[in-house]
Amino acid sequence: MAGQDKEGKAMSEISDAVQIIRVAYDGVEIAMKVGSGSIKMMQKAIDLIVGMLKYEKTMGKTNLKGMLQKGGDIQVLSFADEDLRKFKKMANKYGILYSIMPDAGRKDGITEVMFHSEAAPRVRMICQKLTDGRMFNIDEYLKNGNEEQLNQLLKHLEKEKMGNRGLRTEEARAFDTAVDGLIQKIGTYAMEKSAISVEDIKADFQMEEKQAQDVVDKLTTIGVLDKPDETGQYKVVMEKEAFERRIGRYQELTNRMRKIAAAKNTDLLDITITKKLIVEENAHAIKTRIPGLYGEKVGYLWINKEDVMEIHNGKTLLTYLDKGKDYKIYAKDNRVLHTMKGGQLYESHYDKVEKTVRERYAKVKAAPEKKTARTQTRRR
Repeated sequence: MAGQDKEGKAMSEISDAVQIIRVAYDGVEIAMKVGSGSIKMMQKAIDLIVGMLKYEKTMGKTNLKGMLQKGGDIQVLSFADEDLRKFKKMANKYGILYSIMPDAGRKDGITEVMFHSEAAPRVRMICQKLTDGRMFNIDEYLKNGNEEQLNQLLKHLEKEKMGNRGLRTEEARAFDTAVDGLIQKIGTYAMEKSAISVEDIKADFQMEEKQAQDVVDKLTTIGVLDKPDETGQYKVVMEKEAFERRIGRYQELTNRMRKIAAAKNTDLLDITITKKLIVEENAHAIKTRIPGLYGEKVGYLWINKEDVMEIHNGKTLLTYLDKGKDYKIYAKDNRVLHTMKGGQLYESHYDKVEKTVRERYAKVKAAPEKKTARTQTRRR
């Protein structure tokens, strides 16, 4: 998956009380407001935006991309099919850029187009001259529209994209980063409650269990939450000021990872490294022993300091591996011994960041009478 192919990359980030989706497409970061709906609503917004961008690209058009690059909001105009020619003529007259959404087999006689909010006053004038003309903000469209027709449109867009290899991976990564954007919001929520559970987050943020667990795992990884107790409650173990500093550094690191992943069309894999494995460092990088390599097979990895943050009260490093990159494996005297793909390093020598957290929680749920160990097990 390594390489410099910059064809449509999609990633998103939800922030400001779940009010903004940022989409990176063809190497350009775009932002649009979508209101404060549920996480499921955010998923649909991401699917719709990415689907429409890809759909237009297959048609040789870039209207929606051009609108999104301006920032601000995207809105939807609906009107009777019979007025499409009239709309095109008036939109051309008033200089309105728009994107026609595919009908996806709908039979209600309605056409829908996307346009930029800056054109709203001009579109409003046109709307008055159209049969059954109505305007919606994108969040209104998603929340109040015909759900069956919306799902039909999303399925149609997905079908159009099935021939594009790797797109589902891109969209999965898009929603993963959307969940990442909730870490500060849910962390602040946890601070107010002193302890939270996955069930609390599911209920209060309208999230599915896996997504809620992912956020809890990340908050546990960076030291905000302790391991779960017998009832599944995660206690807050970090002061508010420390949390704000930690979350700021975490966002810097994850933003950097997203940009690298988008530019190289690759996957980045989170890993943790105990500080006991550090054997050397300079102003720019640290040298760590690779877990599981001893004696004659011992090998070391140099990691850039800008790609590292400290967690667990400074005892552990959080960083990442590029799945498709060839990493140089060094000897103690810094001779290059051989190379290894990031994906192979990850699978053979590093535990997944949240793996032990989930394993502990599973054991607690299975045997609540037993107390779990406080230390996280890692490969040595």
